[in-house]
Amino acid sequence: MRGPSSPCMCMQEYLKQYLNGIGWRPLSIVEKQYLEKIKHAIAEQQRKFYARILNPFNLSPISTAFWFSVIPSIAIGVSVTSLGEIDIYIRQALEPTFANIFSAFIIFEFHVPYSLAFLILALCLGLFLTGKINKLLQTAKNPLITEQEERLEALEEELDISSSKVSPDVEEKHRSFIGVLNPYKLVPISMTIFFPVFRDHTDLGIVFHDLDYVAIAVLQALEPTDKIYSIFRFIHAQVPFSLVLLIMFLAIHLFLSDEVNKIEQGVREDI
Repeated sequence: MRGPSSPCMCMQEYLKQYLNGIGWRPLSIVEKQYLEKIKHAIAEQQRKFYARILNPFNLSPISTAFWFSVIPSIAIGVSVTSLGEIDIYIRQALEPTFANIFSAFIIFEFHVPYSLAFLILALCLGLFLTGKINKLLQTAKNPLITEQEERLEALEEELDISSSKVSPDVEEKHRSFIGVLNPYKLVPISMTIFFPVFRDHTDLGIVFHDLDYVAIAVLQALEPTDKIYSIFRFIHAQVPFSLVLLIMFLAIHLFLSDEVNKIEQGVREDI
């Protein structure tokens, strides 16, 4: 003789019978339309999910920063976050070599037209390349100048020309005056292109200090509003001149392609 069944068992049996009845009976037109809508919505969500994951623009840089020296331990950064947003940073070195560990603070944020942001990006990039090319030329020219000065001194000693020789003090003052007026002191000392790693809080940056030297840095947000950052450089490499230019222009091209794609998507949504 069977004992009384529990309410839970009765509910399970009832649900089982009800679901079996739904499964065997033919669906109405309204139910078919409803199921088709559900299937379409699920398929659309899956398409958007995989499109977001497989989007090649996820590999594009999110910002390009140019650092202008103030004093050896402090620099001002101009960051083109998008073709419409310019951020101004102050960067402070936290260790004696001024090369590996920094703290950075956003002091100004500007929303500007696309054309102005592109102009600032092109201007800063042009100044950076001009300064680094001049540095390479000066480095290559210094041995020739030293050799010419030694030959001139030897010739002066042979000819015993002492009356027309410029005193060392006057020559040193002239060089210091030229150094103060050197326009290349106003060019950026380095350029950093940041790639996203974890949302907006952690970025991986490629640092271009010279045209034959690159470094890898990590930019980490230190508070939720993403206004204060730490920058840590942990890889330094001496690479060929051509490879530096290839990496630099490829990263800039990816950055601009992503920004143009965002503008195009925004225009499509508005239409």
